[in-house]
Amino acid sequence: MFPEKFREKMERLLGEEIKEFEAAFDTQEERHHALRLNTSKVNDKELIIKTLCLGNEQASTDNLTQNVPWEGKGYYYQGDMTPGKHPYHEAGLYYIQEPSAMAPVHFLDPKPGDKVLDLCAAPGGKSTQIADAMRGEGLLVTNEINRDRAKILSLNIERMGITNAMVLNEDSGHLSEIFEGFFDKILVDAPCSGEGMFRKNEIALSEWSEDNVRLCADRQLEILGNAAKMLLPGGRLVYSTCTFSPEENEETIFKFLAGHEDFHVEKVRLCGGMENARKDWVDVDKCCDQPGDLRIESKEADRLLEEVGRAVRLWPGKVRGEGHFLCVLHRDGELLHDSAGSFVPGGRPAHAKKEAAGAFISFAKENLKVYTDVDPCNILSFGDQIYLAPPGMPSPDGLKVLRPGLHLGTVKKDRFEPSHALALSLGRDEAVLTADFASDSDEIRQFLNGQTLRPGGEMAQELLGKKGWCLITCDGYSIGWAKLAGGMLKNHYPKGLRINY
Repeated sequence: MFPEKFREKMERLLGEEIKEFEAAFDTQEERHHALRLNTSKVNDKELIIKTLCLGNEQASTDNLTQNVPWEGKGYYYQGDMTPGKHPYHEAGLYYIQEPSAMAPVHFLDPKPGDKVLDLCAAPGGKSTQIADAMRGEGLLVTNEINRDRAKILSLNIERMGITNAMVLNEDSGHLSEIFEGFFDKILVDAPCSGEGMFRKNEIALSEWSEDNVRLCADRQLEILGNAAKMLLPGGRLVYSTCTFSPEENEETIFKFLAGHEDFHVEKVRLCGGMENARKDWVDVDKCCDQPGDLRIESKEADRLLEEVGRAVRLWPGKVRGEGHFLCVLHRDGELLHDSAGSFVPGGRPAHAKKEAAGAFISFAKENLKVYTDVDPCNILSFGDQIYLAPPGMPSPDGLKVLRPGLHLGTVKKDRFEPSHALALSLGRDEAVLTADFASDSDEIRQFLNGQTLRPGGEMAQELLGKKGWCLITCDGYSIGWAKLAGGMLKNHYPKGLRINY
């Protein structure tokens, strides 16, 4: 199944191990599937798992019973399950994510209150994983240079109910000029040749070439250098790829270390079949003898190779996942949060006009049990759209911003219409009016299809005589808005997200 030149290269690198490597890519061997629970929303993971497994004969033994070794919130499931078609997916209760792709964030180890940058973030799996660990505290800047992919990233930030993220569509070089020395932790999941995804992605297989590997390696080193400028002394930077190529992995780290004396590779604890990187795959002469590169003495090269060997590889067949590489880099110095806390790139964001902020606060007092006393200075306007900026968010001026914090909604003349993002960020008990439907009910399928709902029975009695914005929930988890009037729930589920069951 491999391109001829790729196989020749891997055979030269692996020797006798090539047989084991090829066996892992046998088309008869099933790929590993996993999802990661969004614990900022899920309050009963056993019930969620049980509900997802209902009707599946293998549920008791095969599905969602085994954790991904490096992510306690990650669970394997069999390929005959379709969690992406369940209403829980639309409610943001989990993210379907390749198991190995969960490893870099495990080693980044984000904490509540951190300032974190995910530099190459689309489609959003790692950003949402970071956000879950941050528990809504601190600032997450999540960036994607490709505009279309950045839109997908923004939608996933919304679906998972994340309130403290700023979504950007920027070049890493421009960001490094604005955010120099700003972040505690940075993830660089670099664009790569995708060799580790050959079993999963036929496009990566068909587009592979030696020229593309070299192109990716040059771009990765540039991105990594830009990321380094944005990390605070004492901070942590995790570099990762989904490829096997040493040019994009070990050699990229070797070159980076040679040019950044204040960065070192952390030795980390391996788990689940992980292995250390192959330092013997680094072509030192090639790495040290390029135009513009510093000459490296042999003793210094040996030290750098020792550090490169601390990086991590995930091999198909040795781990329950696809091929990955990652390296945990630490910048010398002491991380001083107090001194850095007053620095906000570009100054503080300009707040919304008094009328726009007032429209939301009036809505909140009438329809919500939260945000009723929000500081108007934290509410931003983008045309008729308003957002709630997380504390410490930089000014959006001069940046290509897709989502500057939590999208609250739209101000239309003298009224306010809440956003889908606001609904997904709320808990069941945070709205004045709620209507709950079971995940296997006709009503929830009708709602996701955009239909008006006509509640009956006890719910009709509970809503009798009431009107206003009603939070629709699925087994108690928020999933969207409806406007209640005359006992009917007029659907406000976004047209672009509607599902035909």
